[in-house]
Amino acid sequence: MKKILTLCLSLVMTMSLIGCSKENKAVAVVNEKDITLGNYEIVLALNKSSMQSYSAGNMDWTAEIEDGKTYEDKVREIALDSMVTSEVIYQEAEKQKLLPTDKEVQDQIDSFNESIKSDENAKKEFDAMGIDEEFLKYQFTRDLASSNLQKNFMEKTKVSNDEMQKYYEKNKEAYYVNTVSTSHILLKTQDDQGKELSKEKQEKAKKKAEEVLVKVNAGGDFAKLAKEYSEDSSAQNGGEIQAFGKEDAIVDEYKEAAFGMKKGEVSGLVKSQFGYHIIKVTDRVEKQETFEEVKDKIKSTLVNEKYTKYVQKLEKDTKVEKKENIVKSAEF
Repeated sequence: MKKILTLCLSLVMTMSLIGCSKENKAVAVVNEKDITLGNYEIVLALNKSSMQSYSAGNMDWTAEIEDGKTYEDKVREIALDSMVTSEVIYQEAEKQKLLPTDKEVQDQIDSFNESIKSDENAKKEFDAMGIDEEFLKYQFTRDLASSNLQKNFMEKTKVSNDEMQKYYEKNKEAYYVNTVSTSHILLKTQDDQGKELSKEKQEKAKKKAEEVLVKVNAGGDFAKLAKEYSEDSSAQNGGEIQAFGKEDAIVDEYKEAAFGMKKGEVSGLVKSQFGYHIIKVTDRVEKQETFEEVKDKIKSTLVNEKYTKYVQKLEKDTKVEKKENIVKSAEF
């Protein structure tokens, strides 16, 4: 787990700056039920940690992103909105008698504790955030209630064949498959932190890649050569990369080379920001999927859309009061 750069130590304080217990202060009230400042600060810290990890700790929280809002403002907003939605769903699940049992909740808590048992850094970070048994019970109860409500809704919701057929005709392009499966061997030109190697080391990487390419072209087993020489994490799988399409987030140079080749072909050296790739196309799929082939996918999509609208209506019909002044007082 990547280290959280800024620990929200105030999350474990028992008193706020003005001397009022965080458990008795609400950032929002949903149908007269409080979302406490204490729980909000923990969820806020988790959201912040996630974004920091994603950006390798390089987030500028004061940077403006839209309508004068900063990244910090946005994370505060996202954390609060997610908790409000979670509470709305929890209360509806309670009405429908779909809440999880105490045992189901405890099983989730035990599983979580077991997963971090040997990770001292994770335990320290979670402790610093204030993640204790009480918060875990609160969170897992709502997670399981949400799953139960969604499952119940989907089991009861019907989608007609006509609905699915109309959706298919309207979104036919989405079911046109054009993918390529590849394996590759990578000789890196950057270190583990993403910093470029010296020119001398880059030249050595290129020379090594050229030597490996000769072995591949001489009939060498590609998977074995990948395991021996590739510096990519896929090496242990013989360099195999999951099938991807033209719109997927694959480095441009790699994608362009792969889609320009036929099944079974091997590229020359392909240079990207990561280094020198040798690419082998293991499969190409290009076809229009029929309605029958994607019928189940469409049904799932339509039911999920109906569920999203259902939750939005629940929120619209729920009395929610957000206390912005207390939200702003939360530690970040």
